[in-house]
Amino acid sequence: MLRYLLLAATLICTPSVYADTIGRYMNIANNIPKMEMKADKQAHTWARSARTILHLTSESIAESMMLANQAADERGSALFCLPGSVSLNALMLNELIQHTYREISSQESDKNDMTVSQVALIGLTRKYPCTGSTTSAPSAALKPANIQKPTAPME
Repeated sequence: MLRYLLLAATLICTPSVYADTIGRYMNIANNIPKMEMKADKQAHTWARSARTILHLTSESIAESMMLANQAADERGSALFCLPGSVSLNALMLNELIQHTYREISSQESDKNDMTVSQVALIGLTRKYPCTGSTTSAPSAALKPANIQKPTAPME
């Protein structure tokens, strides 16, 4: 259990130097459609590779968030509460990360220096807060059925 809390603390507190920043992540995400529009085969190859990178990043962060949330829930204060009908997967988290990035109201330079994990955590806590009346209990979100198995990269 302590191991999970240390993982969560490391995930959240890791300096930007050691983790990819949301600015870089969003640069990749924003360039994918541009590259797909080009007739160049190399541009299409780059776009496929970029989608795979975003998928793997989102999948890794989703698994880490679920572990951190489980550890926090065991201590009595879950970070976020997924409804029973929602499963945290790479595609959903990628969309949430991009949406949250666009909503964050801070100076552009500060926002771009945040880690992708920090933006994901902000998005999860905003979209799925743990309030007894609007969402299910945290432990319901942590059941294995709500953690989607890895899938093929986003197309």
